[in-house]
Amino acid sequence: MKISVSSLGGVGEIGMNMYIYETDRYAVIVDCGVKFTKSDEIGVDLIIPDFSYIETIKYKKIMLIITHAHEDHIGAVPYLIKEYPDIAVVCGRYSWDILNKRLDEHNISVNQIYIDDFKSFEWGDFEITAYPISHSIHGTYAVMLKIAEEFKAVHISDYKIDSSPVTCTPFPLKEFISFGKDGIDLLMADSTNVIKNGFTKGEYQVTKGIEEVFKKASGRIFFTTFASNTERLQTVFNAAEKYGRKVALEGSSMIKHVDTARKHGRLSFNDDILISRKQVEKLDDNKICFIATGSQGEGVSVITKIAENDYSNIKVRKNDTFVFSSRIIPGNEHRLIYIMNNVYAKGGSVITADDLPIHVSGHASKEDALLLLKILKPKYLVPIHGEVQHLVKHKKLAADYGMHDENIIFFLSGNKIIFENGSFKEMQEIPAGKRYVDLNTEEFLTSDGLKERKKLAINGAVVVVNSAENVENIKEDDIIIQLIGFSIEKEYINILKQSIIEYSQIEESGINQKIEFSEYTEQTVKRFFKKRFNRRPFISIINIHNGAV
Repeated sequence: MKISVSSLGGVGEIGMNMYIYETDRYAVIVDCGVKFTKSDEIGVDLIIPDFSYIETIKYKKIMLIITHAHEDHIGAVPYLIKEYPDIAVVCGRYSWDILNKRLDEHNISVNQIYIDDFKSFEWGDFEITAYPISHSIHGTYAVMLKIAEEFKAVHISDYKIDSSPVTCTPFPLKEFISFGKDGIDLLMADSTNVIKNGFTKGEYQVTKGIEEVFKKASGRIFFTTFASNTERLQTVFNAAEKYGRKVALEGSSMIKHVDTARKHGRLSFNDDILISRKQVEKLDDNKICFIATGSQGEGVSVITKIAENDYSNIKVRKNDTFVFSSRIIPGNEHRLIYIMNNVYAKGGSVITADDLPIHVSGHASKEDALLLLKILKPKYLVPIHGEVQHLVKHKKLAADYGMHDENIIFFLSGNKIIFENGSFKEMQEIPAGKRYVDLNTEEFLTSDGLKERKKLAINGAVVVVNSAENVENIKEDDIIIQLIGFSIEKEYINILKQSIIEYSQIEESGINQKIEFSEYTEQTVKRFFKKRFNRRPFISIINIHNGAV
C-alpha cells in the first residue's frame, strides 16, 4: 500500500503547522495553525495555509487531530472547517475548551471527538494513539500512527523531555521506549531548538529567577508571557503568593487561558489572590502584580498599550518593573525594543531572560532530540517544525548519530513524501502557499494584494482627477493632483500638470492611433515620479466626464 505524508505549512518556517497522512481512502491531518505577521505584512492579522490541496483529496474520509492548543497549531481550524465542514476534529479535552472558543467566535460547530490518553482508536486504515507529553501548555500530545497494519509513524511536534514539570504531564519515557522497542518506520519531530546543546531545562529552573524579581521589585510588577504557558503562570502565582502580592489579569486571552487551566486543575491558587481593576487602585504599588498579554509586542496587546499610555487608567510609573518571560519570535525584536524604550523613558525598568533566568523553552534541545532517536529507532526521520537552519541541523544531528543520509528526508511546505511497502519511494510537489487574513473585513488577501499594500506603504499614491469634458481642449485648471503618503514641492506639481495637458497637442500618425487619455496620464505620472524621485506610487486616474476617458 502507498502511504504519503505532506505538509501545507510549518516546515522551513515558524508557525502555520499542518501535516497530512494519507492512504488511498483515508486522510489524517495533524494540526492546522496560523503564522503570525511581520511588520511589513501591512493590514494582515493572520497567515493561514492555502487549503487548495484538500480540494484534491476531499473524496477521502478526512480527520483532523490537534496535538495541542497553541495558535500555530489550532489558529486556522475555523477557516478549514468553514470550507470543509465534514472534517472530524479530534483533540484532548483541554485543547477542546480553547479551540471551542475560537469556533464559537466564527459561529462554527464541528463533529468533535475526544482523545483519551494512551488509548488507541481507529480511522479506516489508521490506528491512532495519543501520548501525553511535556511542553509549555497542558494537553500536548505526540501522535502514534499505525497505518494499514504495516507502517508505524510517530508525529511529535512541540515537546521537551521534562520528567518533573510544574503543571504539565511528565514526558512518558517508559511508554516511548515500549513503543519503539522494535523500531518505527517514520519519525516526524520538532526541530526548533536542536541548535542548542544539552537538554532543555525544566520549568522549575525559572523559579529562582522569578522569585528574585518579586523579592527586589519596589513598585508594581507587569509580568508578560505567552497566555497559554500554564507552567509559567503557575510559577508567577506561586511567587506572588509567597511575596504578598495580589494578581490582576489583563487581556482576554490571558483570562481565557487562566480560566481553562483552573477548570482542568492545571493552575492552582487561592481565590483571594485575584483582584479586579478597581481593587488595584486601593493597594500600594508593592502589593500589585499584573499578568498581561504582550510578550511579543503585539500592537493590540495590553503591555504595548500600557507602554504607550493608551490603556484605560494604567500608566507607567517610576519604579514599575516590566518582566518579559518568553523567547522572542524572530521578526518581533524591533517591536519589543520600542516597548522597552517607552517603559524606560517613563521611569520604569525592564527584565528579560538576559538579566535573570526567567524563561526556559518548551522545545527539545539537541540531547532531547538525540534521546528520541535512540529510544524510537526510526528507519526514516523527517525534521519538521522549524526554519531551514533548524531542519538542516536536525538532519546533521541524526547523521552524526549514525542514520544513513538517504534515510533522513529533508522536505518543506508543499512537499509530499510517498512510501511504498515500508520504503521511501519519491517526493512530489503539491499546491501550497499562504493566505493572508484581514480580521477587520474577514477577507483573504492574495500575495498580489499584499504586494499592493506594501507598494502603497512604501511609495504612496497619486490620484489625478480630470474634469475636462473634452481632453482635446484640456486646461491646467481641469486637472487636480492629490498625493497620498508623501509630498513634493508645488513647482513639481505644476510641471506634472503641464505634462498631462500636453495630451491635447499629440497628433495621430498614419501608423499609430493616439492612446486614450487615461493611459497617457498614467504613463506620464509613472515616468515623472520614477525619473525625478525614484518613486513608484500607486496611480489612480479619475475622469469626471465619461467622454474624457
